[in-house]
Parts: sequence; structure tokens; C-alpha cells
Amino acid sequence: MGRLTPSMSFVISGRVATRFLEAPVGEVHVSLDLGLTRSAVTVQEDHVLLPDGARLSKRDLAECFKDPQDCIEIAGAGCRKIYHYCPQTRRYYKLFQPFEDRAPTVVIAGATMHAIVRMDPWADEAEKTRLLSSKGGECLDTCFGLGYSAQLLARAGFDRVVSCEVDTNVLACAAVNPWSRAALQDQRIEIVQTDVRDYLRGCQRERFAAIFHDPPTVHLAGELYSTALYAELARVLLPGGTLYHYVGSPGGRLGADHAGRIIQRLREMGFVNARRRARGVLARRGS
Repeated sequence: MGRLTPSMSFVISGRVATRFLEAPVGEVHVSLDLGLTRSAVTVQEDHVLLPDGARLSKRDLAECFKDPQDCIEIAGAGCRKIYHYCPQTRRYYKLFQPFEDRAPTVVIAGATMHAIVRMDPWADEAEKTRLLSSKGGECLDTCFGLGYSAQLLARAGFDRVVSCEVDTNVLACAAVNPWSRAALQDQRIEIVQTDVRDYLRGCQRERFAAIFHDPPTVHLAGELYSTALYAELARVLLPGGTLYHYVGSPGGRLGADHAGRIIQRLREMGFVNARRRARGVLARRGS
């Protein structure tokens, strides 16, 4: 399967769009890639002159977003909010930047795919991926999402990261997200556009040195919290290899111990030393 091609369009937040609309005529320095770099942009009476020479209408810009956290793709002289509804999944998807000049997340049917309280999405993934130390070998990243975990795992020293993603709507968001470009272009990262369960069925035993399992919430993807999946993860993990499983706290306010139940299931599937770490569970495959 071919690699997913990243868009190289300018992408701005609603905050930057508001600056364009409110700034006096003249030059402003803003980010056109959600905080990765800064650029000089010329604001004129009824349009914005971009570094590539495109003239963006202020009227069009004002009509394509509502909130400061919205993300807007600028292609040529046109712009659109990065948001769409999928009839097949009956869910809406949007790119959402909770903190200015920090990595955005994807919102699916109202649920954010990263932590956005007291930390930004990139910091969220960094806190979790650093639990998997590397001496090389391959790492399985079960859910690519926007590719932050895959990038961080490759940087951690794994020779190769295999990352699965079944939702083409999420991949469409990744393709336009500037913070995802490095993952889409990194030859150490193999993106497999399929359900991780289907991928595992054809995967050889004891292949991976580590597994990073950061699925959507149990309400969106309950099948990724099943005993059957844990058995497959144990099968493809090397003896002594490490699994990190994000859990979060669904039902926590009602006293539900979701992490405790997952620890028990992992133990039944041959994992040892399972313990709570970084809003999830860290475990090791027995010998």
C-alpha cells in the first residue's frame, strides 16, 4: 500500500484568522502551520496577501470558522474549516487546536483523541511513549491517529514503527495537519491502513520488541479493549517485551475501575508486572 501523501497547504487556527480580520493594514508575523514556524503576512483592506502570493479574501475567511480553536486549511485563494461528517460512521470529525501554537487533536463525535486538560496533545503522547524505552527492533503502534506516537517512538530509537489506522476520516485529518507531516514522510514509519485486528491475524509470532496501544475511548472502539485482542498482542510481542495500554478513566466518577479490569485481562493473556502508569497500564510479556 502506498504512503499517505501530506498536504503542504497553509493551516491556521481561528485565533490567527481573527488576527487577520482585526489587524490594521500592514505586516503581521503569525504561524501558517499551527505553531511549527512563523511567517510574515501582509494584511490589506479587504484581503490577506500570503507568502506564496495568494490573495485570501477576508470575507471568505470570516465565514469559514466560528471558534478560536477551529483549524482552517488555506489552499490557493480559498479556505475551509477542517471539519466533515461521515455518513458511514455517522460521526463528525474536526481538527481542533486547544492551545495556541501547539499540536492539534481530532475531535470525533464530540470526543477528543488526546488529553487537552493541563497539557497539549503532543505532550500527552510524549508522556505515554517515553515509557517504552528502545534498544532497537520494531514497535507496533496500534492506532496511528495523527501520527504523534509514531513519530515519538521512532525518535525513541526503534528501528521501525508499524502503525495501523482503519478510519480513513482520521487519516484525512492527518494528511492536512502540519504536525503529522513528519510521520507521513518518515521512512522508519510504516502506516498500515487497516484494522489492527486484521493486521495481527497475518502477523508472525514474537515479532515486536514493544507495543503502544492508545485506542479511542471504549465507547467509540470497545473491540480494542477485548481479551481476544490482548491475546493477539501477547502472541506478536517478544518474551520480555513491553506493552503500554492507554486506559483513561471512563466511568471514573461513578467508581468504575476500568484499568483494574484491563490489568486482570492482561494477566490472563500472559502479561506480567501489569501496573498503572501515565493514565494507562504498563505490562510485560512473560517468558
